[in-house]
Amino acid sequence: MKKAFFFDRDGTINEPVYKFDKEHKKMMDCAAVKLSELKINENAKKVIDHIKTLDFIPIVITNQPDFLKYNLPLKDYEEITSKICSELGLQRAQVFECLHKEGFSLPCNCRKPLPGLFLMAKGMFKLDLKNSWLVGDSWKDIQAAELAGVKNTIFLEEKKEEGKAEGNEESIEKMNSMNLKPRYIIKEISEVISILKNQNIQE
Repeated sequence: MKKAFFFDRDGTINEPVYKFDKEHKKMMDCAAVKLSELKINENAKKVIDHIKTLDFIPIVITNQPDFLKYNLPLKDYEEITSKICSELGLQRAQVFECLHKEGFSLPCNCRKPLPGLFLMAKGMFKLDLKNSWLVGDSWKDIQAAELAGVKNTIFLEEKKEEGKAEGNEESIEKMNSMNLKPRYIIKEISEVISILKNQNIQE
């Protein structure tokens, strides 16, 4: 069976998009919903390039509820996805998304923190999830991976930036309350390469 290295999308392989949220009355990290908002994290690209030299399939796992919630054109989502695949050297089949939104669609099993997207990828690529890895910046990524049986989880701790957003402190508090324990906590996605080398995962 093959192994995967799962990546969250927004805030992990994409640079965060900062927008003022009227409901919460503060700046928040948001998903890129237009091609002009998309900016790939260059260190994430380096990590994925490194992953490709190892015995892993890189796979993107992402929640994208705004497209349904705000009735946004799905062609915009596909343009963004196509650009991500082009820049990272991925096939479209290596990107799995949940477009559902609570209250706007029937209940699903694919929206993180549920494990459905991981299980879809497992079926498509015949994956060994136990020996696969995930890196993400939300407690939902960690819980979804654990529910799917992915044991090697990496939590990317976002920086708190003045005048922008408050990082992902809420996710850290949530993980503590739920006793979710990612295997590693990192501050920069580039640290993934060092982790794999320290685990003697070589070319």
